[in-house]
Amino acid sequence: MINKKHYISLFFIIALILGGCANSEQVDDHNNSLNNGEEKEIDSSNDAENLADQPFPVTIKQDDKEITIKEEPENILPLSLEVAEIVLELVDPSRIPATTKGIDDPYLSTHTDISDEIPNRISAATNIDPEEIISYDTDLLLITKMYGEQENAAKTLSQLDTPILSFDTMVTVDQFMESMTLIGEAIGEKEKAENIVAEMKTEIASIQEVIPENESPSVLILSEVGGDMGPFMMGPTNISYDLTQLAGATPAVDSIELDRSTPAAIEQILKMNPDYILLVDFFGQGEKGFEELMNDPGWNTLEAVKEERIEMIEAKYILNPNVENIEGLKMMTDWLYGLEDSR
Repeated sequence: MINKKHYISLFFIIALILGGCANSEQVDDHNNSLNNGEEKEIDSSNDAENLADQPFPVTIKQDDKEITIKEEPENILPLSLEVAEIVLELVDPSRIPATTKGIDDPYLSTHTDISDEIPNRISAATNIDPEEIISYDTDLLLITKMYGEQENAAKTLSQLDTPILSFDTMVTVDQFMESMTLIGEAIGEKEKAENIVAEMKTEIASIQEVIPENESPSVLILSEVGGDMGPFMMGPTNISYDLTQLAGATPAVDSIELDRSTPAAIEQILKMNPDYILLVDFFGQGEKGFEELMNDPGWNTLEAVKEERIEMIEAKYILNPNVENIEGLKMMTDWLYGLEDSR
């Protein structure tokens, strides 16, 4: 197993972009000019059509402010893994001069196969250096508002003469798809983004078609989140909660009215006594990250443990917002309902 020591904050992470296309009006069919005393007709319809085809400038309204992107961004700087995942679905990595270190982690990122084409890595969003940002000659910044520090970072960056789009944490698949559409419009890839979203919706519907009716097993999702904090019980502040519901299951944390992801405690897990337990592999250490919980005498009394209903899944499929969440949803439903042979 791979043991990573670098710290990646618990994220989840993101709010919206609202874009629009430049509108062009048809000019008059005729202009008057003197040419041998005769009126000359000028056809400007082609010019009007060409202008209408141009998606820029785009004006986006966020937090009572209007952000205008004058030209198609060539140097896009995503300051969080969530937005980096979206941008890499839409454009060539050559348009990204730098991004977060998480993009290189095979347990977190879905784009490690092309991450080495992005030459630079930026500091965490909680410790942003404006001079570093300036050095990349960026024409669009994308940031996720996950913590107060990151909001402060956005204020610091607002001093730069660079368009900044900030997103609330994406805690549902719908929010991720909305962000995909809006980022696509902001960077000149609206149609491509819409096609990806349409495909995601089709795949979700296909997965849900074969979920048995009148079944709603309780599922507890446990995950490491970075550093030495130990495993967390994932709540409504993480996209895994939404994926559990899309799978026709009930998040076990609802039984203890958990309103956000929080450090796991065996006493709370015993109260929930979930039907299934899904362990999220964040560092590539497998069950090692959950040893303290699993070595507690109470662990073996859990229904999920006695019935051997415990599964391991990599974080990128269920913990981080990205297009592979659909694959994570399929994995979850196959496991919960034994559907592997029916697809």
